[in-house]
Amino acid sequence: MKSLRVFAVTASFVLSAVTSFAACLPLTSSNPVGGINGVRLSWQPVPGATNYEVQASADNFQHVTSLLNLPAGSSGVTANELTSVLSQYSFRIVASNPSNPSDIPCSGTFSGYFGTNELFHDRINRIVFPVVGSTRGLNNASFKTALRLGPATTSSVGKIVFHPAGRAGSDDDPSIPYRIERGQTLQYDDVVASIGQSGIGSLDVLQTFPFVSPATTLLPAEARMFNEGPGGTYGTFESPVLPVDAFRPIDWNIFVPSSRFRVNIGIRTLTQTHVSFFLVAVDGNITEKVVDYPPDFVFLQAADQFFGKPVNPGDSIVVNMTGDDVVAIPFHTFTDNSTNDPAVFNPQSPARSTFPVLAIPSATP
Repeated sequence: MKSLRVFAVTASFVLSAVTSFAACLPLTSSNPVGGINGVRLSWQPVPGATNYEVQASADNFQHVTSLLNLPAGSSGVTANELTSVLSQYSFRIVASNPSNPSDIPCSGTFSGYFGTNELFHDRINRIVFPVVGSTRGLNNASFKTALRLGPATTSSVGKIVFHPAGRAGSDDDPSIPYRIERGQTLQYDDVVASIGQSGIGSLDVLQTFPFVSPATTLLPAEARMFNEGPGGTYGTFESPVLPVDAFRPIDWNIFVPSSRFRVNIGIRTLTQTHVSFFLVAVDGNITEKVVDYPPDFVFLQAADQFFGKPVNPGDSIVVNMTGDDVVAIPFHTFTDNSTNDPAVFNPQSPARSTFPVLAIPSATP
């Protein structure tokens, strides 16, 4: 078989001969499909072709990932770019007959961002502190959160957004702008109050300039949640989390310490998230609670109140998060009943100096 064909395409496609492949597949497309991004690619079967390989590339086919092989007679595939945050993906369909030594494979390609990629991009490219607060607490506690940005390695402009707990958040939530020059450090002694807010929530640091790219250096950021009392402050440092490190999170496990500590459980979502909470008692009894949370939602509650029963020392709590390419940050806090000294536990991130690219394309028949 010599599968060389000439074809016409819609204006949405970039179709050209690629090294080692003749351009021959007349591709057409339909509207974006379900998920974050996706498009249906269709073609007329190539006579003699016994295999259709679906390939993806983020660098114009300098490097190629093989996603799927379809059998003879295939005429379509759904290309998904569900988690391509910063990269423009190209997809290529290669028709061939591997058993024919004289076969010349041929291909058709599609390149471009999918319709809702920008929404996912905006949700991912930020630094998140999953829990912050400026509020009164039990046992006469007065909790506040200090925030440090810098020292900056380069000039940066952006905003600090506070998402109040208990409702879906957005970038239109209360915020303050920031501007920091190279070598400078910004300090907020009570960042929630600086935004003009009070209560418990989550904090996002969004950089708007320079535009975030894989080479963009992370702005150093550190938060400290503390209780302010007559004798000074008791507190803990909270590490920032990159949402890309919270993609498809593993189960979050909490071992309940002695009765000296109050236990709170929480989660900050960035996408729609289905959450199963399991309370595993020392005697082996298991209590399950299932909740669906919308994107950009902040949940925090005392463990015993949430489960509607005492949570005892030695018990364990397991948080399982599932969904369509879910991005969610679980966390919990322990607070000393005698000093109101809080401790915050969340996934350790980031482990890199620049923003990463979350790129996991896929394809389905």
